[in-house]
Amino acid sequence: EGTELVYEASIGLAQAALGTRIGVPMVEGPEEEVEIRAGTQPGTEIRLRGKGVPHLRRPGTRGDLHVVVDVAVPTKLSRAEREALLAYARAADEPISDGAGLLERVRDKLA
Repeated sequence: EGTELVYEASIGLAQAALGTRIGVPMVEGPEEEVEIRAGTQPGTEIRLRGKGVPHLRRPGTRGDLHVVVDVAVPTKLSRAEREALLAYARAADEPISDGAGLLERVRDKLA
């Protein structure tokens, strides 16, 4: 968008909740490490000043690079992952309805 650049960074649920550092590609030079703070929400924008496209009419100045965070919610969970999330939900007092499909309920009863 003009001299402003936008980079969409996809991170995992645990990374968003606990915080992490990610590599962001730069226009010139190696990627730069960016801190994702604990509790980062989907759509959060991190602005890197002066890391965008150079201004043509103002030599020596650059636009900004905007890192937009997308939190990827898993669509399939292993049994261990599901149990961990259920334990978290109980600890956080988040009500969870039984969203298990018929096949999962049958497997659970047979196990």
